[in-house]
Formats: sequence, structure tokens, C-alpha cells
Amino acid sequence: CRPAGAPPADLSPAGGAGGACPRCWDGVGYEWRMDVPATDADRARPPARGRRRMPSQARSQARVARLLASAESILASEGYEALSVRRLAAEAQVPVGTLYQFFSDKDAVVDALALRYLGEFAELMAALVEASSEEHWTDLVDRVFDSFVEGYRARPGYVRLWLGRFLGPEIRRADDANNELLAEGLRRILLAQEDLVDDDRLLQCCRVAVHIGDAMLQLAFRTDPGGDPAVIEEAKVLQRLYLREVVSRCSS
Repeated sequence: CRPAGAPPADLSPAGGAGGACPRCWDGVGYEWRMDVPATDADRARPPARGRRRMPSQARSQARVARLLASAESILASEGYEALSVRRLAAEAQVPVGTLYQFFSDKDAVVDALALRYLGEFAELMAALVEASSEEHWTDLVDRVFDSFVEGYRARPGYVRLWLGRFLGPEIRRADDANNELLAEGLRRILLAQEDLVDDDRLLQCCRVAVHIGDAMLQLAFRTDPGGDPAVIEEAKVLQRLYLREVVSRCSS
């Protein structure tokens, strides 16, 4: 499922959906979104935390989808503290017992929702990498920031989770793996456009760049729920300056 040059399978989130990267997992139906063969290790791995069983029938899948949509709505409007099993069930118009058929508690619902968000952002970065041949990386910095800002604005529930750090260990691992995919995507873009030495130092610099961007976007959305435009512009300047230094130091 990973694009050419992407990190190996052991960079996928541990404990996730059969060891898949977030892009391969559908947080709504808990089913593979791409034809990825499972290994013996995948089959032996215990199910993700808090998930009791996969909804196989259309009716059950629709109920799980409504639970996730309700969680997203409550998170966006009131925050994590407003979530409860009874509130989720009431908002989704399903019996409390139905929720417990698929999730052990509210945090398991949040984890499933967060995995879906991470998958969407991984797909976004993959699309940006594919389009990178059309513009120079200095211009692409603006595009990447603008794309992620737009994505965060469209997913206020995720922003609440992200800023409040209401993420379980499994989702933190998935988030780390997602950042690794972003760093690998940035490395591929720079190598395609600049004469650089492709070594561990370059990949490490790309990881630092990803975390710089993540920290600056957190600041922007803490300052303004819609993302402070002034902070976002400064983040772009900072990222371009850092990457120019990376190109200078890593040139062959």
C-alpha cells in the first residue's frame, strides 16, 4: 500500500489494523481499504485496544458510523470532557448495549475516530508527494501548510483531540508512524529536486522539519480555533529557512 520509497512495514503503527499504516485502515467499518495480504505476525497480533468485534453487516456498519459521527460532533462542539457512553449512544440513536458490542468504552470510540483522521492526513501527504514534480519545494511548503490547515479546519474534532492530547498509546504510535511517513515524503521531494546525499542525516533533518511544522500548527490552532493566519505565515517562513539550511548542509 505504501508508495515507492516509503518506509518499510515496521514503521506502521504498532497494534493497529493488522500492522497497516493509517491509510490502509477504515475507522468506520474496520475493514481493509486496500488489498493488503496479512502475515502470520499480523494474524497473531491481538486486536486494537478497545475494539470488541468488527461490524460485518450493513446495519451494524451504519450504527458504528453513526457512533463515530456523534463522537466527532460532540468533540468539535463541546470537547472530550463532554463525551460519555450514554451520550454517544443517545446522539447516535442506538442502544448503549450496541455500543458495547463494538467498543469497550468511549476512549475506544475516540481511538477509532483518530485512526480515521490519521488515514485522511496520510492520504493528503501522499497526494502532495505525487504532485511534487509540478512545483519547487519552496513553493510546496506553502501548499503543504495550506492543505493541512484546511484539513484541520474541516476536522475540529481532531483538533480538539490533538491539542488536548486525548490520544491513547495506540493512537500515539499511529501518529508517530504518520509523522514518519510525512518525513519520508519530504525526503523524496528534496531528493527529486536537489543534489543531496541520501543518508540518515537527511532523513533526520526531514523528521525535524515535520515536527517543527506540527508544533507551529499546534500554536496556530491554540491561538485561534480556526488557525491563526499570522502564526501560519511565520511557520512557512521558518520552515523554508530551515529546509534551505538542510539543502545547504546535505548537498553532495
